[in-house]
Amino acid sequence: IDETGTVGELPSAAEERFLQEHFTRQELEEVRKIDDDLMKVHGRAPQAKREGVVRLLYENINGLNNRMSGNTKLDRGREMLDELEVDIAAFNEIKINFNHKKNVNGLAQLFNGGESEV
Repeated sequence: IDETGTVGELPSAAEERFLQEHFTRQELEEVRKIDDDLMKVHGRAPQAKREGVVRLLYENINGLNNRMSGNTKLDRGREMLDELEVDIAAFNEIKINFNHKKNVNGLAQLFNGGESEV
């Protein structure tokens, strides 16, 4: 995994072993049908934000745990907000039931602590 959180290319034997251990035969067949061009990184990382620029980040989180510690997805989200100098963040599919009594941390509590203001 590089500094952007992107998984680098694995040698084919190691990749094949990983796939066999973590995916069913049907999942492997479906993954192998995907065009290699779709699996490449597209575009380039934004440069430092210039004066007068407002940066919007939109991310499909696909589930977030509301624990404060040991939450790698939350930690990576905070890093993205700080590294990209995000002014407005829009997250969907958070999948947290904030009405449940054990879910005491709201989004403000989860994302405060980084350099970005929530």
